[in-house]
Amino acid sequence: MTRPARARIIAATNVDLRIALRQGRLREDLYYRLCVVPVEVPPLRQRREDIPPLAAHLLNRVTSQHGLIRRMSPQAMRLLLEYTWPGNVRELANVMEYAVAVAKIETILPEDLPEEIRCSTPAPRPLAAEPSAEALPESHQNGKSPVEAARLVAALEAHHWSRSHAARALGLSRSTLWRKMRELRLTEDSQG
Repeated sequence: MTRPARARIIAATNVDLRIALRQGRLREDLYYRLCVVPVEVPPLRQRREDIPPLAAHLLNRVTSQHGLIRRMSPQAMRLLLEYTWPGNVRELANVMEYAVAVAKIETILPEDLPEEIRCSTPAPRPLAAEPSAEALPESHQNGKSPVEAARLVAALEAHHWSRSHAARALGLSRSTLWRKMRELRLTEDSQG
């Protein structure tokens, strides 16, 4: 007995199909069947702003499978942001599993990350792609703007809590930075 079926193909590749088509490595009819709604996703190293939310999601997925509670320390998140991620999101998922398995306490520290992450040469990154809200102390996760708080803390830490330098790096006036710090209850003392 035959049954009619409808199917859609979702395909992924790291090869530029247009180049493969021009080089004769891909059949033209297959190209036009596959290339209906192309979605190009750049590698993780080109979208560093995605690392904190992806890491948080993957960490949550791993910990919920094992009934554990884990969070990333700001120092560990900084190492994730500095890494070049040749294995993209799959590699990040593996790193999260590794860290959960070896962490001795609830907070994942730099020493809980694989050696290639800890010992890698830092990749260039924009200042705004610093630790996520999940990496902040709970006192800063007050619901107002955890991403903004993470961004401000990262800039302040990068400039040794010099408000003038941090404000300049963020493109803000010193008074605007001061106001945001007050709203988010950010102080150097609260980072310990």
